[in-house]
Amino acid sequence: MVPVIAVIASFFIARSAWYVHHQRNSYLAIGDYPFTLTNMNCEVVIFGDSSALTGVSPRVIETATSLRTCNIAQPSTTLSLAGNFALDFFLENNPRPRFLIFQFSASDFAARSGDGNLNEEGALQLLRHKFDLQTSWLFVRHPLQALEFSEFILRTALLERNWTTTGYASSWAQVQTSHGLFTPPGAPLNDCVAHLELRAPDPSWIRQLRREYSQQGTRVLIYAAPQPDCDSSYDYYAANLAQLADGGLPRFSVHMFTGETHFTREGADLNSRRIAEGLASILREDPSR
Repeated sequence: MVPVIAVIASFFIARSAWYVHHQRNSYLAIGDYPFTLTNMNCEVVIFGDSSALTGVSPRVIETATSLRTCNIAQPSTTLSLAGNFALDFFLENNPRPRFLIFQFSASDFAARSGDGNLNEEGALQLLRHKFDLQTSWLFVRHPLQALEFSEFILRTALLERNWTTTGYASSWAQVQTSHGLFTPPGAPLNDCVAHLELRAPDPSWIRQLRREYSQQGTRVLIYAAPQPDCDSSYDYYAANLAQLADGGLPRFSVHMFTGETHFTREGADLNSRRIAEGLASILREDPSR
């Protein structure tokens, strides 16, 4: 009975506020942010993968456009399991935005199938915010992965916990102050340590995103995250995304990145200004937007 009790206990621990306060993963610490926003009049909503989470600054967009902006983007691992759950939750609990901006890294312009992989970020989001029959069945269908997830929760809660909660407090304060932008720790890159995999974009998936969310007066824009100027996949993606991404595929100095698809604050500000310019252009052409 001990393993069974341990697994059940880990699920209760994962759902507690105590757990997210004391584990060490910054992305898990801020994972609840979209679910704390209710009745927020966000005229611009940012969603997408970690390139949007770390690379689109609501403050910069607000300054340039005077439009209240919220960033509720999620890591790609979360999206592969939970999909657009955080976005759908936000739209159900807040007024519809005037603009919904998706940003993905170039290799994420196709739906990522997690194949039921209970990755830590995605499984935790579902367990904390969508613990229904569908989520329960997901865990039941993958018992070995459920055990691995349980071990992860117990280990990070009991053995590798953050005894001071300083990391949680710092990460949470950052996303609240910035309206959702998170700048991961780490120095700017000096060179490309890796290159994006060549993964064919899926035009039908992009069209479906536009159709599904272009409702009730919301205009959908889909951006490709800028790539480091040393990334060898640039030519491939620039050609394949030319007709899919609003604004094409920019190139930034590698010093604007802390990782392959993660931005420094300077890089986020630069990227946000180009998105703000696109919004300003739309507003000039059609002030009723």
